[in-house]
Formats: sequence, structure tokens, C-alpha cells
Amino acid sequence: MFIDERTKRVLLLMSPATYRAGAFVKAAQQLGLEAVIGLDLPQSLAELWHVPLGLDFANITISVQTIVEQARKQAFAAILSVDDSATELAAYANLELGLANNSPQASEAARDKLLMRQLMSAGGAPCPIFRSFWLHEDPEWIAGQVSYPCVLKPRRLSGSRGVIRADNPVEFLAAFERLKRLLLSDGASEQETSILVEDFIPGFEVALEGLLTEGQLKVLTLFDKPDPLDGPFLRRRSM
Repeated sequence: MFIDERTKRVLLLMSPATYRAGAFVKAAQQLGLEAVIGLDLPQSLAELWHVPLGLDFANITISVQTIVEQARKQAFAAILSVDDSATELAAYANLELGLANNSPQASEAARDKLLMRQLMSAGGAPCPIFRSFWLHEDPEWIAGQVSYPCVLKPRRLSGSRGVIRADNPVEFLAAFERLKRLLLSDGASEQETSILVEDFIPGFEVALEGLLTEGQLKVLTLFDKPDPLDGPFLRRRSM
């Protein structure tokens, strides 16, 4: 798709509850860009709340079609994901419109904890022992298949939601039921949803922030996490 050099319009994909919206919109204004907001909302709610562009981030195919139709009316120079939940959608939409994009496959791997572990293991990167189990499987049987301490993880929730440490089978059963309730309340299907269980690795945690461009990593910063993440709940605090 041809984008005129004078086009200074970006599409920002975000969830209704994001705390990052203000920072992204302000940055766009400082750069002289027009920011169009794409919210993760059903079309009916988008119309009720007068949201110009409502999208279902879980339905990538339909959402990409909606974005392409919008781009025919007002061309975009870039499509950016403000939240983790839209990284795959942004990648596919940019690809469809011929814009600079992250690999959709890489975006999926970054979002799916099990797929990421599988790729890391296949590539020879060190990672904890891990296994996946279905929500509909017997938790008592699962508790006997894993070693302790372990960590239960949802495959796709962001912000470390649902990440719980268990030191023994009793704690595992409680953690499994808690995670299951969380996933079902979030719209997951018991028959089609699996979780990740991996060995707990003790130690301090650091975070590396960087940009990867054409296979070249530029490190921006490396910093210590402020609190030890020993559990039982391993959700990270906002900094």
C-alpha cells in the first residue's frame, strides 16, 4: 500500500484499562503525529461509547480487515501496540498494509509462554524444566507429575497475572483452582486452554530493555527488580 510521505498518522492499539494511553498520545503530539485510537471493544460497545475504532484483539482476522478498511479512509504511517495484548494484531495489520512490522510469528512467541519456552529449548537457550497441562485434566494427577517448588503460569495473560508458586501438592491444587477460575472468568474454554508448569528457579531478577532491529540488539538499560519474586504470587509491581 502506498503511503504519502506527508502522512503523519499513527494507529495506537490499546485496551480500555491501559495506563499507557496518555504517554503514547503525548509522545505522538510532541512528534507532530495524529494519533488514532483502536480500542479492544466489541463493536456494539464501541458504538455506544462513541469510540471511532472498536476492535476485538482476540479475533485477529476480523480486526485486520477492519483496520485495512479504516486505512482506506485515512492512511496510517505506522500501527503500534500500546499493550501486550495487541502485539500480534499490530504485526499482522502492519504486514497487510505493507508497513514496517515485527514478525507475526515472533510476536506470537513473545505472547505465548509455552511457545517461547519450546523455541528457547529448541535453540539451546537455558530454561527451566517445563510441561503443559489442560485445564480439564485432573489436578490431583497433575500434582503428582511435577517437581517442587514449581510455578504455574497462564500461557497468554500479561503483567504476570495468574503466575503462582507451589511448594507441594496441596499448594499446587489451590494454585491450579485459582488459576483455572481466573482463566475461565477471562473467557477461556476449559476444554481448549492449557497452562504452563515449570520448575522454580531461585535468585534475584533483572530486566533488560532493548531494541532488536534486523537481528541486531541495542541494549537500552539493565536494572534490578525492586522486590524479590519468591512467591507465592509472582506478579510484578509497576515501577
